[in-house]
Amino acid sequence: MPFVDGHMHPPYREQPADLDAYRWPWYEGDPADTALAAETAAYRWGIRQLAADLGCEPTESAVFELVRSRDAAEWLADLIAGDGVAGLVADMGYPPPELTFSPRELEAAGTEVAPLLRIEQRAGLIAAGCDRFDEFLDSFDAELAGARAAGYHGLKSVLAYRSGLAAEPADHGQAAAAYDRVQAAAEEGAESLFLTEKPLLDFLFERALEVALREDMAVQLHAGYGDRDLDLPKSNPWLLRPLLERSATARAVPLVLLHGAFPYTGELAVLAAIYPNVYFDVATCVPPFTEAIQLQVWRTALAMVPLSRIQASSDAAGLSEQIALGARQARRSLGIALGELVDIDALSTAEAEQVGEQILSGTARRLYFGA
Repeated sequence: MPFVDGHMHPPYREQPADLDAYRWPWYEGDPADTALAAETAAYRWGIRQLAADLGCEPTESAVFELVRSRDAAEWLADLIAGDGVAGLVADMGYPPPELTFSPRELEAAGTEVAPLLRIEQRAGLIAAGCDRFDEFLDSFDAELAGARAAGYHGLKSVLAYRSGLAAEPADHGQAAAAYDRVQAAAEEGAESLFLTEKPLLDFLFERALEVALREDMAVQLHAGYGDRDLDLPKSNPWLLRPLLERSATARAVPLVLLHGAFPYTGELAVLAAIYPNVYFDVATCVPPFTEAIQLQVWRTALAMVPLSRIQASSDAAGLSEQIALGARQARRSLGIALGELVDIDALSTAEAEQVGEQILSGTARRLYFGA
């Protein structure tokens, strides 16, 4: 079945220079500890898969040397074709855009692309050039209002990383005071500011939801496990419930919660079962989990969530091969979980095939490509 990668990050234009750089996209800890990536079962699975594709010894060094020898654009195109990747929903805010393939370059690899605008990252760029809050807010509003016309198919929020998913009401005055604190702490000449003030971020997030509703765009939110700077309890998707209860806008915009919100998979499943605009994303390459956890996440989603509210993704984080490996593992692990539902007669074989197609590509097409 075709795979539309519902959430990923564009690959680097240049192949990694050394093993540390190659391991980094596979690791969620400190850059100084990337050697630990090679000790994870998920990474070793990926190396064996790639070795079989490349026809080399199943060792990290052999795979790395062959990958490094490939032209990055040709390598991406080969992987897209070889693993039946029909679309990419790309968070263009990370890795740094100047280092990665652009949406046009991704399309040149032979696939459809739906770029996403990263809300907090773009706000930080704008804030670096604006001293006054009202000037900043006008620019922020204009940037988001023009996102659809600029080629973006949706929005992405990392609120969970910055101040947490418990978005609270914040008025103009509170946001302005928080903005002044940001500017007072900013380094002179900074090209971008890393925004963490909760009143400001909550204010901007709700403002972004209004734009998403008006422009008919889905909003992706990081939830659960992620980089080491994340305060994990603040990334529990259940923290969004007060916002969903008080805001008609928040209940009207498609909200896609990423990574199965692991380890808060059950909380996300309940949220998606209650609110029809909440979607459950299952990432199958990053974070680097093996099949045991992926099956746990699939089983929970399939048991509780409306089947039309589940999407598959790789969360590839800079390496082209992560897209292909994510597609491969999504088909395999989802196939096992759906097969179990057929075995207990919860789904017929025909229904399971229809659900598989929907999760692997149909839901993402509907959310981001208007298909």
